[in-house]
Amino acid sequence: MAGSVEAPSIISGRNPIAYSASNPIVLFIVQLLIIISVCRFLHLFLKRLNQPTVISEIIGGILLGPTVLGRWKAFTANVFPSESLVNLNLVANFGLIMFLFIIGLELDPRILRRNIRRSIMISVAGMALPFALGVATSYALYHVLLNNEGRFHIFMLFLGVAMAITAFPVLGRILTELNLLKTIVGSTAISAAAIDDVVSWCMLALVIALTNNSTGLTALWVLLVGAGWTLFIVFAVRPAYLWYLRRAGCLRGREPSQFVLFLTFALVLVSAFFTDAIGIHAIFGAFIVGAIVPHDGGFAVKVTEKIEDVVQIFFLPVYFTLSGLKTNMSSLDDGKTWGLLILVCSVAFIGKTGGCSVAARLSGFSWREALTIGVLMDCKGLVELIVLNIGLQAGVIDTRIFSMMVVMALVTTIVTAPLVAWLYPPHRQTRVEGADGNGSDTGSMAKRRGPQADSPMHVLVVFSQLAQVPAIMTLLGHLHRHQRNQQQSHRPLRVFGLRLLELTGRDSSVMQQYESELLAASDPVLSTFRAFARIVQMPFHASLAYRDRERFVDCVLENARDAGAEMTVVSAFGRNSSTKGGPPAVVPGWFEGMGWGFTAEQQAEFIAALFARAQGTVGVFIDCSGAGGAEGAGRAEGAGRAGAANRASASASATGAAPMRGEPLVVVPFFGGADDRQALRLASDLCTHAGVRLLVWRFVKADVATANDVVLREDRFPPRPAPAFVRSSRSDLLLNRAATRVDDEGGAALKDEAEERSKDAAFLAATLAPRAAAEQALDQALDRALGVVPTAHSASAEPPGGGVRHKLTQKLRLRPLSQAKDAGPSPAPSAEAAGGGGLRATQFPNATIETIVTATPLQTLLLRARQLCSADLIVCGRSVRGGLAYHNNEQELVAYTPAGHRHTKLERQRALGTVTEYLLGFGADAGILVVQGWQEAASAKA
Repeated sequence: MAGSVEAPSIISGRNPIAYSASNPIVLFIVQLLIIISVCRFLHLFLKRLNQPTVISEIIGGILLGPTVLGRWKAFTANVFPSESLVNLNLVANFGLIMFLFIIGLELDPRILRRNIRRSIMISVAGMALPFALGVATSYALYHVLLNNEGRFHIFMLFLGVAMAITAFPVLGRILTELNLLKTIVGSTAISAAAIDDVVSWCMLALVIALTNNSTGLTALWVLLVGAGWTLFIVFAVRPAYLWYLRRAGCLRGREPSQFVLFLTFALVLVSAFFTDAIGIHAIFGAFIVGAIVPHDGGFAVKVTEKIEDVVQIFFLPVYFTLSGLKTNMSSLDDGKTWGLLILVCSVAFIGKTGGCSVAARLSGFSWREALTIGVLMDCKGLVELIVLNIGLQAGVIDTRIFSMMVVMALVTTIVTAPLVAWLYPPHRQTRVEGADGNGSDTGSMAKRRGPQADSPMHVLVVFSQLAQVPAIMTLLGHLHRHQRNQQQSHRPLRVFGLRLLELTGRDSSVMQQYESELLAASDPVLSTFRAFARIVQMPFHASLAYRDRERFVDCVLENARDAGAEMTVVSAFGRNSSTKGGPPAVVPGWFEGMGWGFTAEQQAEFIAALFARAQGTVGVFIDCSGAGGAEGAGRAEGAGRAGAANRASASASATGAAPMRGEPLVVVPFFGGADDRQALRLASDLCTHAGVRLLVWRFVKADVATANDVVLREDRFPPRPAPAFVRSSRSDLLLNRAATRVDDEGGAALKDEAEERSKDAAFLAATLAPRAAAEQALDQALDRALGVVPTAHSASAEPPGGGVRHKLTQKLRLRPLSQAKDAGPSPAPSAEAAGGGGLRATQFPNATIETIVTATPLQTLLLRARQLCSADLIVCGRSVRGGLAYHNNEQELVAYTPAGHRHTKLERQRALGTVTEYLLGFGADAGILVVQGWQEAASAKA
């Protein structure tokens, strides 16, 4: 096409993918799009096998090369013509320089100091043995495949280095994804791999210097100049660079400015130019500069974040595609070549794995741990591809040996993750002491001692964003006692805070996992919580973790086990909360999020999995405060806060204590069952100090209508914003009812209702010891202060057409069940209803219990909950594991369609339970702590 006038556009007949030296950008865009799409498509499947991204990039390059698609001549001639490869090669090599700079950034000197003696021993053995076996293997390859062409001593050194190298970046990702970075095996392997990385690049520089120079004396001068340049960078440039960074505040957490980034990248380019000019390779200069960048204040992580996406998404796939275009598997076409391929793979695996495993065993590891370290150190990955491309470009190896070595790198990298997961399962892993960032093995200590009456109660709190911290502070304010209340009988709290963030697969995310212990000390979320704990004199231990979304539950359970936590609390945002500091996102019937960007279905799946697998008490705290709408804010500031003050004053006067205004209420709706008992146990054990009042609503399901019954009509309920999900049929409500019987553990038989009722009664008597002689004046005073519906034994005393119940009915536009068209005349209350109701004091001066006998317990609870303000807390049981109809509200859901049901959803109800889902759907302003006990469930299974 040279010398011809091309058509200006595709409309005029120009071929859009035809290569033009004057305008190569069009074909380059097409090539880039194909390369990225193929690599990302392969990664969608390979990541399910725990394979790193580099595997999909290598395989994608092979598929685009002469092995598969390259056999189609039209594809190669139009998409990858030989004259266009110059531009691809330029982009790939520039991306390679940036990638080696990132590898240098990842090389934190603090990693090298971990288990330094063991790491040096494993690294030396893991390089000496494969190097020696590689040298021995080179003799066969040189004489059989190269036909004695070239310089054997250079080929021998190159093959030895290729066998001895370990891919430090890929190993870091594998350890992070398998959650092994904080184990003794993982920390030893990563530090040994870092030593391998440095030594291997130095040896490769030697090989390149010998290759590019005809005489040994010239090569020696090249090495000496390269060493001098390295010393100049370390001892002259680095101090001046650090001085400027300190002056700019970048080492104290400040975001690097554009000039700081310009200075950093200018150093990279100058160093790369110099090392290439003296005859080594440009990538070595970039690696040296990356190694001197400080990690203080997260500066190295922030620099990595600026360039990693462009390098990983665009540049690296292009580089590996060029490697694939040079890989021709069809050249391995005879038995002799395949035999040598098997020999190369065997030598690479046996040499690296054997040498490292023996050294690890001699340094004190068990054989299982030693083999795990050996397999990890045998990971070749993309560093091996870089070495092979340099050797091919320098003429040390030919395309056939290059193809064999690419296969070896693929095999050793692919088998690493599955073999490690099989050799070193979670139950055999040993964590590094102080992995929680505090230097104390509190988890093992708690396991040895077990919970005691005078020992602290370990609570693990999980959050992700700063917006969750105030709500968690409020919750712990309910649970924690200050020292001035130490005269009361209680178990003190020891809180373990876990900030759980998503592992995105980026280099910066892996680096943050390396430095999580240091980042936990300066993390703004954990620092805020740490300051709160210091003020209230509460022991607090902070930790920071990065995990894939699929491993969030595993991470929470591991941290709970390490901390010896008796209770795990996961924080969520309420329907009136905002995670971005802006206007509240009103989502009726569900919390806005958990800070991880989950959809509603993913949130429900996470919570359900956590409840199902936890070996201890689990609570999900939903903060429903926030700015809210006009309705919620007005109710909270008006009737809610006034009601809280009146309740506190009335209760205090009845018990003889001084009135306390504005005391928050901790309300426990008790329907019955193991989870409700655990919720009441938690409330009675922790919420008994003077700053909080405990109120237990015990609901007794009546078989007949009572004066306490209410029906919340949907058509008279105050309108809510349009929900994202609206139930449209009665069948959906029937599906909702089915959620009350999920988690039935294999369809086990329903528990005996009489036995469960007796357990509830015995538990209430033992925990709260209600006072049967409470004065009638206390009942009436608290009835008036709380504005509650009068109980059955006092309903007849209320004057017709007046009283609290009538006023509440008129105000909220509700109707009593006795006035419903289908209800008929109200029969006389049962004996249980006549004698079981009333408000009673307990053995605790700030705790009361009220028994409500009603045929509509769920709707009665919803009505009462709307009178609570945002400062109050509802502690309720999850209650979805059993099949008892008397506490899962199944009959009530069959008979009625409660207001707010349109804002509920089946998967969320499976996760949190019927009571919590309807509290959210109906619009409770109080915070909600959903509790599921574990010990009673375990004993029930037994």
